[in-house]
Amino acid sequence: MKKTALVLGGGGFIGHHLVSRLKHEGFWVRAVDLNFPAYESTKADDFMIGDLCEISTCERAIDQRFDEIYQLAADMGGAGYIFSGQNDAQVMYNSAKINLNVVQVC
Repeated sequence: MKKTALVLGGGGFIGHHLVSRLKHEGFWVRAVDLNFPAYESTKADDFMIGDLCEISTCERAIDQRFDEIYQLAADMGGAGYIFSGQNDAQVMYNSAKINLNVVQVC
């Protein structure tokens, strides 16, 4: 039976490359992110667009048992948003909420 993996944040730079690596190793892979990878199509078997800050997105993503789960998702809002210093609390809140939602659903 083929091993399964879930990559949360699978549309980002690291997540996208992790999906490719897992596919190369023979995994069936589901990836979840707000957007598809920007520079290359995904190799994920199933790619879900969704906001992991919402518990319902986590429930849809984690609807089966996975052999491996990689939680790389975080609030990355863009350099202007992240480095302005005016959104630090919201960035931390959103990233923590993603982690807590994933743990709760798991």
